[in-house]
Amino acid sequence: MQGIEFLAQDYPGVVLGLDENKRIVFIGGEAAAVVSGQLTAGQYLDPAASLPLAKGLGRFADKIMDSDPLSAGVFEAVTDYGIILWNGMFHDDSGIVVLKGRVRHGNGGFAYGGVHTQEKDRILATLLGNLPGMAYRCRNDVNWTMDFVSEGCFELTGYKAESLLGNRDVSYSDLILPQYRAHVWECVQEAVQEREPFEVIYKIWTASGEEKWVWEKGVDTLDEDAAPVLEGFITDVTPLMLAEQALHQSEERYRLMAEKTGQMVYDLNLATGEIVWSGAVMEITGVDEREFQNVDLKGWEERVHPEDREAVMGELESCIREGKSFVSVYRFRRYNGSYLYVEDEGSFLTDASGRPERMVGVLRDYSHKMKVQELMIQTEKMTTVASLSKGMANQINNPLGVITLSAQNIERRLYSDLPGNIDTAKKFGLSLDSVRNYLDERKVLSLVEDIKEAGSRAAKVVINMLDFSCNSGGEKDFCSIPDIVERAIEIADSELCTEEGCAFRKIRFVKDFQEDLPTVLCYSGEIEKVLLNLMSNSAQALIEGGSSGDEPEISVRGYCNNAYLTIEVEDNGPGMDSYTRKKAFEPFFGSSADGGSGLGLSVVYFIVTRNHGGTVRIDSEPGKGTKFTIQLPRGSVSDIFSQRLV
Repeated sequence: MQGIEFLAQDYPGVVLGLDENKRIVFIGGEAAAVVSGQLTAGQYLDPAASLPLAKGLGRFADKIMDSDPLSAGVFEAVTDYGIILWNGMFHDDSGIVVLKGRVRHGNGGFAYGGVHTQEKDRILATLLGNLPGMAYRCRNDVNWTMDFVSEGCFELTGYKAESLLGNRDVSYSDLILPQYRAHVWECVQEAVQEREPFEVIYKIWTASGEEKWVWEKGVDTLDEDAAPVLEGFITDVTPLMLAEQALHQSEERYRLMAEKTGQMVYDLNLATGEIVWSGAVMEITGVDEREFQNVDLKGWEERVHPEDREAVMGELESCIREGKSFVSVYRFRRYNGSYLYVEDEGSFLTDASGRPERMVGVLRDYSHKMKVQELMIQTEKMTTVASLSKGMANQINNPLGVITLSAQNIERRLYSDLPGNIDTAKKFGLSLDSVRNYLDERKVLSLVEDIKEAGSRAAKVVINMLDFSCNSGGEKDFCSIPDIVERAIEIADSELCTEEGCAFRKIRFVKDFQEDLPTVLCYSGEIEKVLLNLMSNSAQALIEGGSSGDEPEISVRGYCNNAYLTIEVEDNGPGMDSYTRKKAFEPFFGSSADGGSGLGLSVVYFIVTRNHGGTVRIDSEPGKGTKFTIQLPRGSVSDIFSQRLV
């Protein structure tokens, strides 16, 4: 008992000591006076007593003595002085029960001072009536049976308080939308079990059928009879939820727009380096958006190409320092290790002092723009060279004709037995055979042959230059691509195979055309020249560089859709490196050993793009062969080009 007295000396509330018969053996604590007149030393706390405090504490003491005191919880007693919250502990060895009560002056925690109980009730009712929602006390059952609801019930639910009390007309559980009932129950029971306040958001429907979002916060406690109840507050949060949903939908709409337009959106926290990614993450990076969320500023920097990294990071730091928008084009490493040209554009959000704290922006696939730029540069080169070629061809053609004709005349005057040749030789005491023998011995005639061969090659260059610079004559017609391919192969065979057993005839041609491949509007002669150049180029690569397969092979395919007819010419030769592939369509660039004109593929490019409005592409890697893909437009685009409107 001395220990209880010592415990009570500095305790700010009330301390009661009970013996095993629940007789009060000690009353102490700084607020002991609040129970004066209701509890006295020597009094028994009987659950059947007439005094409410003695009755309630008697039941509470029974719970403490009969079970684990933690499961007894807290007993809330209402007195004229305020609310007393009791908890207790039972000492098995001594048979003593210690009850400690903490006093909250005023009913429900409100400071009433010396106001009478009737006035207290009026003040409490006024306060509850002006809350933007509904205060309640209910039982912890599946119906949430209401024992008390405030006047805000009608505005919140459309039902008067009497309708909810005791489930007279409707239970509160009936107001909760079915899909949320289990969620609300689980949240409340988990909080009760953990002896913590609960907080939950869900939907109800009102008496008029309107749906509302509500926010509820409450706590489990005991009523005057020590029965477990829930007390809390419920308010309408529909405007907030709708605003949040609208914001989420706006963000989701922007994310989808970004994804569909091929943009990857990011939000960078400059303080932590954390980045939130959304939009076309898969398209840009090659990994799922969720998986890419662990990439922070350092991870992004590591994915910038080493040759671009220093410049990009320097530009970013400069923009952060000066607070200006960040724009950069660089190579970005994808999940598979390949690099993609991207355009990175970001703006800064600043704090109250004007310093950048966040950066929001987008990454766009820039590779198509790079291709367009290359195409524009290539087209400009071709146009310039075409203009020069026409002038050069005309200027070269005349002296070339003189050279070729003179070489032919020299050969004719030495090797033919014309009377004039014989008479002129006799005039100088020579025989024509002696002159020929001398020229053969000094290899003069082989020099003449070299002149003729060089002249013939130069003449082909001039023809190619004229083809390169001039439009075809005549009109376009609907032509069969398989027929053009057959003619091109026959011409290639006659031009490349001047001897028996030539290497060209060892190449196997595989032709694969879509069934019922439609005709396409084109200049037949020009497309024939295109295919001849491509097959000759492939054949030359196979003859000089060998085959990557069992035998040298050239495949020609044709298929179409509503917009384009596609022709592919693919070989299994040595392939091209990136430099050769990039330069292949440039005029006068050549890698063949025979010193060709270097205009073959540039003529292909010009015929397909300028004269037919199509596209031509090279796909090739060293050791993996080369594939040329030509797309010729069908329909309205083809009509425009047939009329020379572009």
